[in-house]
Amino acid sequence: MKNKIKAYLPAPPAMVMEMWVGIILFACICELIGVWLVKDPAGYTLGIVLGAALSCFCTYHLWATLDKSLGSDDEKRAARMVGGGYIIRYLLFIVLVVVLYFTGFGNPFAAFLGYIGMKPAAYMQPAIHRLTDKLKRR
Repeated sequence: MKNKIKAYLPAPPAMVMEMWVGIILFACICELIGVWLVKDPAGYTLGIVLGAALSCFCTYHLWATLDKSLGSDDEKRAARMVGGGYIIRYLLFIVLVVVLYFTGFGNPFAAFLGYIGMKPAAYMQPAIHRLTDKLKRR
């Protein structure tokens, strides 16, 4: 059973983990700045956390989808896999925002901020990579 799980969920490469660090850093910055500006700090915090968690999952899913599609011999199948992965990731985001909006459980805008943390994390990844390389050498 354990080997089947590994086949479906391979260990992420260092680049994905560095992206996760960037997503978490961006979420912390958004939390520190925004928590003072909203009426419901708990809902804002929950939105940031859920959005950042979804962003981390989507980063892994993006990597896994691209990894599988690049290993495919059939070009059309690979394109369908990439397109299907794109749709899955954005449907998950839409479901999160809709659930937060209609339940009032968390702040949907904060979830959006947490989710887009993937974008600045991509720009931060080279700097985080250099920092982790320096820390590994010590």
